[in-house]
Amino acid sequence: MKHRILSIPLMISFFIVLQNPVMSQEYIPMSLEGVQWIIRYDDIDTPQTVDGLWEYFTLGDTTIENFDYMKVFRRSLVPTDAPPPFVPNGDYELYGFLRDDSFDKKVYAILLYNSYYCPVNEDFLLYDFSVQVGDTARFCLIPGFTEYILAAITSGVYLGFETRIFSNGIDPYYYYEGMGSYYGLFEEMFTPVKSSHQKYTQHTFLYYYCRETPCDLVVYTPEINVVEPSFHVYPIPADQIVTISFFEKSIAGEIEIMNIQSQTVIRKYIHAQDETINIDIGSLSTGLYFISHFSNEVLINRQKLIVSR
Repeated sequence: MKHRILSIPLMISFFIVLQNPVMSQEYIPMSLEGVQWIIRYDDIDTPQTVDGLWEYFTLGDTTIENFDYMKVFRRSLVPTDAPPPFVPNGDYELYGFLRDDSFDKKVYAILLYNSYYCPVNEDFLLYDFSVQVGDTARFCLIPGFTEYILAAITSGVYLGFETRIFSNGIDPYYYYEGMGSYYGLFEEMFTPVKSSHQKYTQHTFLYYYCRETPCDLVVYTPEINVVEPSFHVYPIPADQIVTISFFEKSIAGEIEIMNIQSQTVIRKYIHAQDETINIDIGSLSTGLYFISHFSNEVLINRQKLIVSR
């Protein structure tokens, strides 16, 4: 009887296919329209398991520095141990932007608020799904004191979603392609807040996740203690000129643009009955600003302005 012998290169290729079927999967993007993340916060020193609850929600896209981003909004939810739907505890605020580099299997973000060790108002690496077993994963959600050496990449289902799971072999220190991490979306992994006994005193968790609309994770209720916007700002982000369009004819007053240090960098007087005004922002540096509408020194409304070039 003759035996067929596989060539060495073919045998190696066959072995790789059998051992690494996960590696051949198509990349799972994160920055899609209508995705919801529900984040739970637990303070170990309190008897309740849910001390805080908030939501991230993607809605609408934009272009910054020639890259396409998805806008990410955040709002607080009423803390509860009950399952969804949850009740909003405020209005959505624009929190940041997400973009996928599907070719390199990486996710980048721009945040408008301080988030642990990640930078603010600049593009940075949020998650890296290109690493292989044995590689060291390095991105800002992993604190500097932890060396995250990848021990396994597996396919699995987490919170009802099929994904690739990246693990350093220490349960539950995982992050998930298309989702975020065990600890949340923008929340730091391995929360480094410890008591005198060197035990973790607080955690965040990715509590619920949905990307198949309608998600029905949050009930519709009137927003609480929210001032109706008095004007619309566009474009966002802006480059040289920003337009302010009042929803109703304005009252005489001022428009002030302030930087994140609360310094007024532009002031423009407005007249009664103005419906639209244009402001030259060519002198401003790239970053986050706030547009405030005052009348008789009373703040009517405030909105964010993002300058990008």
